[in-house]
Amino acid sequence: MKKFASTLIIAFAMAAMAINTSCTKEYFAPIPAPEVVSFTNDIQPFFNAKCTNCHGNTNPNLEFPDSYDNLINGGYIDLATPENSLLYKKINVGGSMSAYASPTERNLTLKWIEQGAKDN
Repeated sequence: MKKFASTLIIAFAMAAMAINTSCTKEYFAPIPAPEVVSFTNDIQPFFNAKCTNCHGNTNPNLEFPDSYDNLINGGYIDLATPENSLLYKKINVGGSMSAYASPTERNLTLKWIEQGAKDN
């Protein structure tokens, strides 16, 4: 019985180690946003690379704010409460488009909105 208990403990320990090491998810911390986030240099390139293939003006069934005017006039930006902006909520963790935005891109977008969502 003692040998069985020892074998069971060893098997349990090995299984616990396998679970602990094989199912890890890599996390990448966001790169800090620059002092001033630029729509032209930081936000629009993110949209061009990750969003406009599906949501661009060439697809009339899907509307996506791929330009500054569409963002500002389309109700995607909430300057009073930036984290409640529809744009940010969609790309943030849990949002419908979160898989397409990196932590850095989320950080840049929120900081850009916090800075007044300027057309710079």
